[in-house]
Amino acid sequence: MQLILAPMQGLVDDVMRDLLTRIGGFDECVSEFVRITHTVHSRATWLKYVPEIAYANRTPAGTPCTVQLLGSDAENMAVNALEAVRFGADKIDLNFGCPAPTVNKHKGGAVLLKEPDLIYHIVRTLRQRLPQHIPLTAKMRLGYEDKSLALECASAIENGGACALTVHARTKVEGYEPAGSLGMGTQNPRCSQYSRYRQRRCVQPSRLSRH
Repeated sequence: MQLILAPMQGLVDDVMRDLLTRIGGFDECVSEFVRITHTVHSRATWLKYVPEIAYANRTPAGTPCTVQLLGSDAENMAVNALEAVRFGADKIDLNFGCPAPTVNKHKGGAVLLKEPDLIYHIVRTLRQRLPQHIPLTAKMRLGYEDKSLALECASAIENGGACALTVHARTKVEGYEPAGSLGMGTQNPRCSQYSRYRQRRCVQPSRLSRH
């Protein structure tokens, strides 16, 4: 079992990552999301959000740090991911869970959980474009307004080629209340095995089930 410091925009910045990983106990941490729109970020921008890139992707305490991206333009996300890798990033995570209204209004984060096909396209595009030795992972919530597409979104991430999935066990509408839960009814046998990973709740799609 691994303990991984979860990202949270506006809170877990590089200073907080440094502080918490110095205290110890974390196997890994994840950056705040780097938002991808129509531009290709410079090295200075990557280092602004993820200064750990310049130090072999580790915090001053030596804890590995993963670069997280957020966006909906698959092609430009792939271009930016490749740039991040060129500047030194060795792992990419995709954010399909941010509940912030401004982010969702611009088609980023949890609003994409309404569109499993788009999620698949984004993950697949990045997996095809990134070097094979660069792990690609993703984070999602259980849905936007409800959990009806949770399995489809998890499967889209798996089939797109991500090697690990983190599940924040609430919908966007639930925000941070009530307590997260993966309980969704009877077991669904159709999902294949999947890598387990980090933050809040990390599961195999085969362990998710429908209402």
